Parts: sequence; C-alpha cells; structure tokens
Amino acid sequence: MPSKTDFNVSPYYDDFSEDKKFHRVMYRPAFAVQARELTTQQTILQNQIEKLGDHMFKHGSMVIPGEATFDLNHFSIKLTSFTGSLSNFTGTTITGGTSGVTATVQSVVATDGTDPDTLFVKYKNSGTDNVSASFTDGETITSSASTGETAVVSSSHTGSAAFIDAGTYYINGFFVEVESQTLILDKYTNTPDYRVGLTVTEEFITSTDDTSLLDNATGSSNANATGAHRFKITLTLAKLTLESTADASFIETFRLKSGKLQNKPIDDVRTSIEDTLARRTYDESGDYVVDDFELDIREHLLSGTNRGIYAAGSTSDDGNVADEAKLAFGLSQGKAYVKGYEIGKIGTTYIDVDKARSFETDNGSTTRFDIGSFVNVENVHGSPDINFVSGEIENYKTLRLVDTPHSTRGTVFGTSLAHVFDIGRAKTRAFEYTLVLL
Repeated sequence: MPSKTDFNVSPYYDDFSEDKKFHRVMYRPAFAVQARELTTQQTILQNQIEKLGDHMFKHGSMVIPGEATFDLNHFSIKLTSFTGSLSNFTGTTITGGTSGVTATVQSVVATDGTDPDTLFVKYKNSGTDNVSASFTDGETITSSASTGETAVVSSSHTGSAAFIDAGTYYINGFFVEVESQTLILDKYTNTPDYRVGLTVTEEFITSTDDTSLLDNATGSSNANATGAHRFKITLTLAKLTLESTADASFIETFRLKSGKLQNKPIDDVRTSIEDTLARRTYDESGDYVVDDFELDIREHLLSGTNRGIYAAGSTSDDGNVADEAKLAFGLSQGKAYVKGYEIGKIGTTYIDVDKARSFETDNGSTTRFDIGSFVNVENVHGSPDINFVSGEIENYKTLRLVDTPHSTRGTVFGTSLAHVFDIGRAKTRAFEYTLVLL
C-alpha cells in the first residue's frame, strides 16, 4: 500500500500519477529544472520498488529480523526516596543493605504523580541470608555508580514489558528501519491485556528541525543555506487495548490476554509468491493438520470448581456477560494447511455457545437402542434360552426389554400388565456369572 502522506502540496508539488504511465523524467539542456520534476523522479522510482515489494511482502511484514517479544518477569522496585540522580541507576548493579540481594537496573521511570519513582531490574543473586529472592520492603539499596546513588525500597513487584530488536519492516511501500526499543506494558503486574505493535509516523523534516540539513559546502557562498526537506518514517513500539480499532497507523505484531500470547494477526492480503506456493502445496497434499487442534468444552460462568472460564460480571471475547446458560468452546493451539495456506494458532480461543434448553416429548415411538454386546443383570429369575433346545421351533428365543419391572418377575406378562411398554428386543447368545468384589 502507498504512503498515506500527500506529497502534492506546496512547496513540493509532486503530481505523479500512475494513470499517465510515466517511467522516467527526461531533463533537457538550457531548461530550468523544476522542483516537482526532482520530486516526481523519486516517486517514479519509489513506485517501481513498491510494486516489487508488494509482490514479495505484505504491509507490515518483517524483512530483516527485528523480532517483537515480551517478558512477564520484568521485575520492578517502587522507591520511597533516593539520593542523587534517578537516571544514574540505569545499567548499574544495586545491592540490598539488609537482604544482600543484587540486581542489574535495566531502566528507570520517574514518578508521574500517581506511581512513584520505579526501577526495573533483573535479579542476579539471592540474598546473603539464603532466603530473600527480592529486595525487602523498607531496606536501603546502593548503586555501583561512581556517584554513589542510594534509594529506599517501598515494595518489590513483577511487571511486564515488550521488546523489539533492530530490523527492517515493509511499511507503506517503503523498507523502514526500526530501532531496538523497550515498552513497559504494566509496571507492577504481569497479566497484561494489550495489542502490541508499531505506530507508524510520517512527517516532513526541515533544516529548522535538523540543522544537519543546512548546506555543508564550507568555504562557499551557499554554506549553511537551507535546501530540500526530507520525508521521514518512524516506527515506535506501542500498545493498544484489546478493544481498540485505531489501526490507521498501527501495525500489530502480537497480542496478550491475561498474560497469554494470542494469535498473531493474519493479513487477508496474500502476496503472489504465497499464492503460488499455496496452490502447489494444495495440489500435492490437500488440506492437512500438522499439530492437532483440541476442543475443550467448559462452563461459561465460573462457579466453584466447575472449570468455568469467566467470573461473574466479566465479559467474554464474544462480548457476552458470564452466563450459566452458555458453554465456552475452547479451541487450542495448533497448525494446519487449508487450501495450501498456513493456519496457525498460538493460544486457546473461546467461542460462546448457548446450552440446549428446549426439548420435545414423544411417547410410544420406535427407536434404535445400542447397548453394546452385553448387559449386566441382577435378581435373575430362571435362565434365558442360550442354545438349541430339542423340540423347540425357535433357537435363542427373543427377550422382551420393558420399561417397568413387575411384581411377578420370571413369568410371562399377562393382560393385566398391558401398561408395561416394550423398549426393545434381544436374543441371548451366552449367559455367565460375574463375581463383583465390594
């Protein structure tokens, strides 16, 4: 997809149009070069690169690995107070004066008026008391920085964060570099609910914004003169709520729900290479499953130990409030190829299904009843016919299976028992005694 920025504005006047089918700008001697010609020349080349890129990649595809990941053990330390500069803690080793615990400070966040000053750390060693695994409340921690910062611990927590490595992504027809970044998801909890991805920012940069754009021809009359502006695309690691639909300038890389990784987004736009590979895969292999998807049917409303999914008052993924009259059908992670395209699920997703609550009654109808090859009986009166009996017309006489016991068991039903209905027929092939140990 092309850039969403309009370049056909003052002072650039880039009036390139694919409909005109121009492929080169042909400059001529003795004629002044127009600004729009120089800009259009770039757009013609960019349009060619974009067509090749669209053939190979989807919008938002990672071209050179810059993988986005997350950490649910991003430990945080709330501070009551500190000496020196908070930023000086970054990258240093801190030691607890009471517990003896040591940790490396990865980043710091100053108070925002609601949350206190916070250190984010990775623990290195347990305490000298061989008990403490984190800093204790109220103890003083000392930084290894030459400036000798100290701080008083308010409390220790387990937070969560997202990361992205430096790499290149295909964005709006451009191959855009992304820098290594860290994003705090939740400071003090590790069950985040977010869509994590990259925010795309397109802007024009002038020499006022960046003085390095001034003419660097030192010693000439045009030194430090202003010149052309620059078009810049910046990718910033960001988070949105699960309900957010602000996708105009957002590329989702993954989503977390209650700290669990959910499906990575699947773009419906296929590249030509994917279409070709999918067609070949389907022709030779058809549809098949690589890792089985398992179905887990559970109660919708969580009550006691009923294995329900949603607590009372909470809302499901389908937008329904937890309801005893519903079931939650969970489809586990798995992987399959459908029509040649890879379909993969990372986590379990649940779909709301109404429980069967309606019924019909039908009396005296005939139906099939499969009870298997044997039944267990008790209080036997007599024995059934299980073999050839001399003089009998029928071997293995038919047994009547009825729905109600009667007081004269072991005898043939009389007319007085006409109210007893048959529920089936059977023939006895064998009869044996089974010892039941209590």
